[in-house]
Order: sequence, then C-alpha cells, then structure tokens
Amino acid sequence: MELDKLEISLRRRTPWEAIDLGFALARRWFKPLWLLWLSTAVPLGLLLFLFLSDELGWLMLIIWWFKPLYEPPLMFWLSRAVFGEQLPVKTVLRQWWSVVRPQLLLNLTLRRFNPSRSFTLPVALLEQLKGSARRDRLRVLGRNQSAAAWLTVIGIHLETVLEMAFITVVFMLIPEDLRWTSFGDLFMAPGRVGDWLQFAGGLLCMSVIAPFYVAAGFTLYLNRRSELEAWDIEINFRRTSERFKSGASRRSVSTVAAVMLAAVLALAVPLISTPVDAAQQVSARDAKPLIEKVLEDEAFGRYEQTHYWKYTGQPEPDSDSDNWFIELLAKLFNGVGDVMQGGASIGKILVWIAGIALVVFLIYQVAKNSQWFRNFQRRPARKGRSRPVELFGLDLRPDQLPDDPAGEARKLIAEGAFREALSLLYRGALVYLVTQEHIEIPDSATEGECEQLVIDHRSASEADFFKSLTSHWLRMAYGHVVPAEAPVVELCQRWQEVYGHVER
Repeated sequence: MELDKLEISLRRRTPWEAIDLGFALARRWFKPLWLLWLSTAVPLGLLLFLFLSDELGWLMLIIWWFKPLYEPPLMFWLSRAVFGEQLPVKTVLRQWWSVVRPQLLLNLTLRRFNPSRSFTLPVALLEQLKGSARRDRLRVLGRNQSAAAWLTVIGIHLETVLEMAFITVVFMLIPEDLRWTSFGDLFMAPGRVGDWLQFAGGLLCMSVIAPFYVAAGFTLYLNRRSELEAWDIEINFRRTSERFKSGASRRSVSTVAAVMLAAVLALAVPLISTPVDAAQQVSARDAKPLIEKVLEDEAFGRYEQTHYWKYTGQPEPDSDSDNWFIELLAKLFNGVGDVMQGGASIGKILVWIAGIALVVFLIYQVAKNSQWFRNFQRRPARKGRSRPVELFGLDLRPDQLPDDPAGEARKLIAEGAFREALSLLYRGALVYLVTQEHIEIPDSATEGECEQLVIDHRSASEADFFKSLTSHWLRMAYGHVVPAEAPVVELCQRWQEVYGHVER
C-alpha cells in the first residue's frame, strides 16, 4: 500500500469526523459513484419488472434487499481513487463480477441486516479475508466502533425522508384537476399511479444516499486502520527522511571542497605531533561482553522500585451507591453497542435463535400430543379439596354407579330408556375424570366448561368422544330430542374403550 499517494490528509480523527470526510469524498466523486450504483441496480430492476410488473411492492422489496450487490463496485472505485487512480466507469464494469462475487451469498443472507455493513465490506473486498481470519480482523477493527451502525440507522431515515419529500413535491406540482387522489391518501392508498411514484422515488433516493453511505464506511475503515497501524506517523517519517536527503545533496559539494582544503593545509604543517597507535579492531564476538560490561555502569541508567503511602480518602460505606441506576444503564447501552458493532455475527445469532425456537416448538408439540407426557403431568387431587358430589343435577358419587356403566346402558337402550342410558354414560365419564384423572371440576361448572376441561387435559380422541357424548346428552336432557339407537350403542362401545370401568 503506497501511503505517499493518498489524496486525503491522515491525522487523528474521531469516527464522526471520518464520516464527514467520507461525505466530502462522496460530494467530490458523486458522478462516477452514482453511475456505478445505477449500472447495477437499474438492469436488475428492469429484469425484475418483467416478472413483477403487477407487484410493485415486492419489486421494491427485492431491489432494496439486493443493496449489498450494488455497493462493492463503489467501494472498489473509492479504494483506487483515494490513492490517485480514478478508474473509468467502464473499466470497473468490466471487472464487475470479480468485484461483487466475494462472499456475495453471505452478504445477501446472514449479513444482510448487519448494521455495520459499510464498515466491514472492505475487509472482504479489499483484504480478501474470510472465515476465522475475517472474524478476528473484524474483532480488532470493530472494537469500540459503533459509528458505522449509527450511519446505517441515519441512512435509512434519510432515505425515507427524501422519498416522502420527492413524492410530495411531485404531487404538489401536478394540477389539481389531474390529481388521482387526495394528499391524505397519497401514502396510505396511493393507487397504481401512486405505486409507480413511490417506486421511482425509492429507487432515486437509494441511488443518492448510496455513494455517501459507502464512502463514509470506507473512511471509517481507513481511519481505524490509520489509528491501529500509525499511518500518519509513518508518512511523517517518510517526509522527514526525504527532506533530510534533499538537504544533504545540496551540501555535498561544499563539504567535498572543505575536505580538500583541509587536506592541503595538513600536508603543509610539519609532522611534529606524537605518533598515535592505530585503534585495535574488535571482532563481533569480543564486542558483546565488552558492551555488556559498559552497560553495567550506573551512568547508563538503572531500575529502582520505591514504595510510599498515598492518601486515598475515606472508604465508602458498603451500602449501595446512588449511581447504581446510571451504572446499570451504562452496562446496558455498552452491551447494545457491542452487539451493534459486532454486526458480523448478528445474522448467525438470529439463525441460532430461530433454530432454538423451532426445537422448543417441536418439543412442545410432541409433549402436547403425547399421552405419556400427559399422564406424567397429571396432578394429584389437592388435599383438603372435596370432590363434587353433584353437577347440574347428576349424582357423581362413585358408589351410586354400577360396576359396568356401559353394559347397564346397553340394557337401558334395549328397554327404550335412552335418557337414562345417556345420563348413566355421562355421569360415568364425569366420575372417571374426577376420581381417576383428578381433574378439578368446580361445583358451578357447566357442561360446556366440563367439555373444555377435557379438551385441555385429555387426549384428542377422548376429547372427541366426550364432546359427542355431551352433545347427545344436551339434546336429550334439554331439547327432549330422542336419538336413534345406533349412535347411542356406538357411544356405549366407545365409552368402554375409553374408560373401561370406574374404580370406587
């Protein structure tokens, strides 16, 4: 990476200053960025229009969903432009597939709702990282970085406001005689023309916001890398080195002349000085212990550890601090910020939540329809609570029932006593539910409430039988409608299958 060619000034910036820098770049290079976005979105929109011309709502939703398909070409162009290489739009379009292909499926599925999409895009597109390497890189880059998520939130609101403003302005410019609806119904019930107006406004506003969104995310990425890798310091060192080299070259001629003059003067002076022995050359092997011996001298510094007492004030009482609520809110918002800045894994979290919810739902359904589980859930009768001895005129004492209610009911049917037979079957079912299944039936319960208790606590087959028995009993007891013999005989048979006999 040739940092010397950067066309932006590298310095310490806050995330919001980096976003402002991105907006400035988007204003400067808006035309090529806008054309690149339209070059991808418009062909896709026309292709979808062939199949969804009557469903503009779905058409707009799909175009919005495919935003991660339109943004990589803009990021690719910006990554070259900030280093002084402004590629023609046609050149980028010729490389379109190689630019948008990396991790496209993940960008359109699991990472689609990543609020930091513009900030994380350069990691996959420019650094070509994937898998665990990408996650580790994002963990470092995204630490204490929540501005990218807020950039997405602000961008969504700006798109909505601009779209509503566009539709309103166009509607106000239409003469009143040609308006197809009122202004109040323009957004709630727009009609066919209004749908087309919303479609055009939405597409236009997305295309306008996209260059600013991508450029701001890219400058956030550059600012974070500059902060971590000290790009500004490296550039300053390079510039200082260049200035030093240029100054040394200018002084080289005068330095050579001065050396030659000194040599001539030295030759002219009589050699009266005392001869000096040449310095003995020291090998690298002998130099190391010599250096260590020299460094042991205190003149080269030493390490001291001192201890002292420092007054820290009165200890605070053990009672809860008055700022506990503020600390709780701070932890809450810090947690939300960590989740938003870790948007690369939000999609995976949602998938895990959906999977867990599905497993819980399946377990619940199995348990709900499992006779074994239902028997396991049976509650014993509460101590001290007496069983009802009579419900809506029917005696529910077990000792008042015959040993075989179904058999006695068949005898009554043969004698033509259908009311007594149905009463015996209905009483026997209620006694079984109270004594064997320990279902608590209030003394004030009605036939309908008893039926609902059976539906809630018993199996589906038993609930169907009890519902049929209740229906025949109500028609006989209150409607005085004498049933046919066959249905009542069938009820006797099913009663025997469901309940068998009643324990006293």
